[in-house]
Amino acid sequence: MMGKKNGLVSKMYLTLMILFLYLPILYVMLFSFNSERSLTDFQGFSLQWYVKMFNDRTIMEAIYYTVVIAVIATIVSTIVGTIAAIGLSKSNRIVKELVIQINNLPMLNPDIVTAVGFMLLFASFKIETGFMTLLIAHIVFCIPYVMLSIMPRLRQLDPNLTEAALDLGCNPFQACIP
Repeated sequence: MMGKKNGLVSKMYLTLMILFLYLPILYVMLFSFNSERSLTDFQGFSLQWYVKMFNDRTIMEAIYYTVVIAVIATIVSTIVGTIAAIGLSKSNRIVKELVIQINNLPMLNPDIVTAVGFMLLFASFKIETGFMTLLIAHIVFCIPYVMLSIMPRLRQLDPNLTEAALDLGCNPFQACIP
């Protein structure tokens, strides 16, 4: 009986948390179609705010750079993180544990702390901030998450697969042997 009660309380708590997180987003989405500026009184359906947004060159340029940074950072961090995870899976235990601990640091920090850290790093080396520094920061920010998702899968792989790949004619790079 106590288990059913705890399950019901857990479901209610989860429902309240989801409402608390997503209701404001839905509210803003609804009022983005309001014909007036009011966020409390819905006057009528209108797309005028979206028309203004798409006609604003500055906003469209920001959206363009956001998408470009996201795509490039995703591709590069996936490649680098996968290579790092494969290399780490073949390294000795001490190096592996040290790199994993360093890898987990950015995930423990709030994102804003990491961003301010990058800004201070670039400023201390007198590097002009712009597209490339933003891209580097995003790539470095994404790599730990890639490694975190790839490493458990690598642990599940059969270690005999690399030997089998070598026996079948792969070179060491293709068989993932450092």
